Amino acid sequence: MNDDRNSIEPQFGPAKVQASQPNYELHSLGWKAFQQLCVAIASEVWGQTAQGFYDSHDGGRDGAFHGQWETRSGEIFSGSFTAQCKFTSQPSKVLRLSDLKDEVSKIERLAERGLAQNYFLFTNARLTGDFEEKLRQVILEIPGVKHFAAYGNDRISQFIHESARLRMLVPRIYGLGDLSQILDERAYAQSQEILSAIGDDLSKFVLTSAYRKAARAIIEHGFVLLLGEPMCGKSTIAAALALGALDEWGCSTIKVRDADEFVRHSNPHEKQQFFWVDDAFGATQLDVAATFKWNSAFPHLHAAIRRGARVIFTSRDYIYRNARSFIKEAALPEILESQVVIKVQELSRPEKDQILYNHIRLGNQPRAFKAELKPHLPAVSAHPGFTPEIARRLGNRAFTKKLLIYRAALEDFVARPMQLLTDVIQTLDVSSRAAIALVFMRGGQLTSPISMTPDETGALELLGGSQAEVRNALNALNGSLLIQVKSAGALAWSFKHPTIRDAFATLVAENRELLDIYLTGTPVPRLMHEVSCGDVGYEGAKVIVPSDRFSLVLSRVLAFKRQRSENRDQVNRFLAYRCDAQFLKQYLDAEPDFLQSLHMWSYLDTISEIGVVCRLRTHSLLPEEDRKRHVAKICELAVDTPDSGFLDEEVRALFTADEFEECLVNVRSNLLLKLDNCISNWRLNCGSEDDPEEYFSTLETTLKNFKKEFAVDEDVEAAIDSGLQDIQSIVEDLQSDRPAPRRSSNTMASIEDSWEGSRSVFDDVDE
Repeated sequence: MNDDRNSIEPQFGPAKVQASQPNYELHSLGWKAFQQLCVAIASEVWGQTAQGFYDSHDGGRDGAFHGQWETRSGEIFSGSFTAQCKFTSQPSKVLRLSDLKDEVSKIERLAERGLAQNYFLFTNARLTGDFEEKLRQVILEIPGVKHFAAYGNDRISQFIHESARLRMLVPRIYGLGDLSQILDERAYAQSQEILSAIGDDLSKFVLTSAYRKAARAIIEHGFVLLLGEPMCGKSTIAAALALGALDEWGCSTIKVRDADEFVRHSNPHEKQQFFWVDDAFGATQLDVAATFKWNSAFPHLHAAIRRGARVIFTSRDYIYRNARSFIKEAALPEILESQVVIKVQELSRPEKDQILYNHIRLGNQPRAFKAELKPHLPAVSAHPGFTPEIARRLGNRAFTKKLLIYRAALEDFVARPMQLLTDVIQTLDVSSRAAIALVFMRGGQLTSPISMTPDETGALELLGGSQAEVRNALNALNGSLLIQVKSAGALAWSFKHPTIRDAFATLVAENRELLDIYLTGTPVPRLMHEVSCGDVGYEGAKVIVPSDRFSLVLSRVLAFKRQRSENRDQVNRFLAYRCDAQFLKQYLDAEPDFLQSLHMWSYLDTISEIGVVCRLRTHSLLPEEDRKRHVAKICELAVDTPDSGFLDEEVRALFTADEFEECLVNVRSNLLLKLDNCISNWRLNCGSEDDPEEYFSTLETTLKNFKKEFAVDEDVEAAIDSGLQDIQSIVEDLQSDRPAPRRSSNTMASIEDSWEGSRSVFDDVDE
């Protein structure tokens, strides 16, 4: 062991003050988050797993390990290693020897017990070269201390700058520095689009177990589905993962809105793509049309993951529960893996404390407000209704103008977030409410600069605003209720959080005057996506249109359908899932030829006609001759395509018992016991540009569905198993001359937060 008293240098060469490296606003972290960062540096940058100690009674050690460590230069150090953190909230603080009086006495006690043979000091204060030499001399004169190193603001910034892995593990770092100094020009441009979607929330990010699980899922499976209640931070986690993938792997990051955009942007020649799909199955309610489109895109998505792409979906949990009855999960095996479904609302108490701390300390509240609020913060984070969005609102003065700081009022603030949010909107001036209404009518994306349709202009006049006033109001609301986002180089105004859209929808539903403005001015595609005509139990519907307003909606829907044939599918989905029997009857009366225009074709789980036919049957609005016509065609498709869609419970209801049994007999004798012919036809139709596994995935899924239906028929089961083996052999044969897809071998260690103690994380929240 080298016994001289030089400083220990973990992998980077001699310690020195670095003025040329980018600096990070480490003073905004808070004392606890700074400790966590230092442990992450020890674990990731040094390659040592440091043990975190309690926040108080740590004996002068914030982190430690005992054993052997080899530097890059080959020097080997062993014994006890102690790390101590010295945090300051002053951005320009220069460390003095007087600041370390208590630390020196602690080092003496530790060294006497043999716990400080190798001693490290981390501080976010500035370290001058002269002071570092003086401090070294003082520490190394203590008996028992053999090696010493001090790392100040500049050195820690260098660690961050040189380690993309560290930045991915502690993604809040992306919000603390100048990204243009970290990322190249292409990556910087992409990062700006990612960050625009969440504003400044990333600077307040807390490394939670949900983030760590999601990061591991992205690495191990290439896919993660983030599920959670509203206001639990799904989008912030997704943005952090997107930035980490951009930084760590150089992934080309694309935020797509739907399945069509995914298929359009998925590039088989680009191995490192990262797709972020926010609210994949609908923003505030299930979007059936979007869900059906994902069914068709899942084989493409699965193939992209095998090529090395990474994909993240977010969804509200109740929307995903409703979507599962429409999703062909077998087409995307990754979505069935339990370890990639993250319930991000399961936050530990220390995580809640840190989230609340970050939003209060870094929010725009005056210092006096923070000081008055500080004693109540532990109770706020402990409340069962606490969410990250509650913390964000409490840290923003726009949401607390009428909030009185006492226990009952704060409990109400946490327990009734939607009511308080509607109260905030109602107290806005006319122009601000009009601005929010316009963003709402555009489905949450109002292009900037704004350009309005005649209907929107009329709605704006009824709301009492002007275009000039609304433009000013949009800027005034930026960062509180609204945010300006960037996508593909274009700007748009969006809601800061989806719950703001929910709150405004509540006001619309309760106010008949606003309802008429909404029904008249909202674009029809958006209207059909947001309302239900009558109460059909559609969870999350923004507005339930009463029967005396059916004629208004009906006239707009019919006019939209007649504009072009491509609009037919959207109307069919609307009729199938969002309309009660009374509205359907009015629609049939208004369009006499509608029933004859409905036809069946493959695949049943992707076409819009099947849903409306089933709904009409449910309400006894489907004539018998039309029912028989559709049943005959469905039975034909079951064998010819083949298509197992008729096994769906809703479709089965179209059949009589005898008809369904006859269909199964036909499938058994003319398809399943003659699978060789079917598979041969599929093989002949597989083009040279088709991905074999992707191409045959639909047939495999169909056969597996039939296997479940014929579970007690041994002959059918044997025939299907043999057919699936033949398909696998064909796929392997077709792929034999193609390069095998490669997955990244990168792994990510997790930094577990073991710090919890008697010192309150909120101690310096008002500094």
